[in-house]
Amino acid sequence: MITRRATFLLGLAGLLGGVASGMAAESSATQAMQLARDATAAAEKGDQPGYLAKMEAAVALRPDFPRMLVNLAAAQLANDRADDALATLERLARLGLSSPVEKSEDFAALRARPEFKAVVKKITANTYPKGAGEIAFSLRDVTGLIEGIAWRAKTGEFYFGDVNARAVWVRGKDGALRRLTPEGDTLYGVFGLAIDEAAGTLWAATSAVAAMRGFTPDMDGTAALAEIDLDSGAVRRTIPVVRRAGDQQSHVLGDLALAPDGSVYVTDSGGPTLWRLAPGGSALEAVVESDEFLSLQGIALLPDGVVILADHANGLLRVDLASRNVRRLESPPDTSLIGVDGLALTPQGQILAIQNGLRPSRVLRIDLEGAAESIAAVTVLESGHITMAAPSLGCIATDDDFFYVGNAGWTRFENTDAAASAPRSVPVFRTKLPKPKK
Repeated sequence: MITRRATFLLGLAGLLGGVASGMAAESSATQAMQLARDATAAAEKGDQPGYLAKMEAAVALRPDFPRMLVNLAAAQLANDRADDALATLERLARLGLSSPVEKSEDFAALRARPEFKAVVKKITANTYPKGAGEIAFSLRDVTGLIEGIAWRAKTGEFYFGDVNARAVWVRGKDGALRRLTPEGDTLYGVFGLAIDEAAGTLWAATSAVAAMRGFTPDMDGTAALAEIDLDSGAVRRTIPVVRRAGDQQSHVLGDLALAPDGSVYVTDSGGPTLWRLAPGGSALEAVVESDEFLSLQGIALLPDGVVILADHANGLLRVDLASRNVRRLESPPDTSLIGVDGLALTPQGQILAIQNGLRPSRVLRIDLEGAAESIAAVTVLESGHITMAAPSLGCIATDDDFFYVGNAGWTRFENTDAAASAPRSVPVFRTKLPKPKK
């Protein structure tokens, strides 16, 4: 299974080659990806009508996949339908996303046309910064890979999960980082974090990935939920993902959320599973498994037993914990929720989403309606900031604003031996959210 974290920010083009092959056909994303693969095969054989027919079918299933719109436009042009190709590129521009279509030889025949130049201008404009782009603070002298973030209201301190150093760090009032967890190999790479103040616990999703120091191939696919003493940093216990007979998945626990009853819910991007540790429990249980789960990332717990999950390759999913029903939430027209990673729930019940799998990276506000039965609106709060090149996870913190890691640093550990990187600053952004009127 392809995951954003395990493959260092591979885009949708990479997902097309990896996700579809191992999943059942019930998911519209899976079907669309297979059609896109078939379309590519047809084009390679010179079957241009087949290329177009397959791409039309793929986009009919999933009009929110930007890469598929680009391929459809290329297929239309290859079949002498230049006006249709231009209209499809206009659809891409309306998504608010970008693709370097002006550089592609697939569109060489359109370069002289003023309509093409106009749509390229719109697509390019989508890369311009939007939002305040406020950096709340920067983490100094970081040599690892900062993925997770949590805020402790009691002390005002921020905690950070480091995948490379296999550690949790705390940012003190002086701005310096101190290591909370002990040196050693007790933990795998640390991803999402959640604080249970009443229990004095910091929960951490940990997984063995190649960017982690001390990684060996035999570790691949091992993952665990870690219970850490919030004050001392001592690791009280780790609760592993136990492989069942025939399980060949490369499990990656990436994010987690704490329920009011003390349950911990954990997403697994490498296996089609939402895990749960019950209050007082000693083992992770598979709460929900679904063919809609292609690359689970962020999680937000809503009232009344509803969970919203971000699937990097499939958009937003609604899970009813009582019935275990899983349903994809349709994106509103001219929006795409592909490539969404971290989620956070605002005090007003809106979903904040970090979209890092498409160009440009964005922070979105998602308004739900009914009992989270549908998406009413998607609003871009932040987009295209230079220092927000590869954001990871976020949390609601000081003044109920949204804080998130602006550039985790995954590319620094690509094709390396996972040694510590040169010291650098890691920006932590703050997006100010509207406050309720008193």
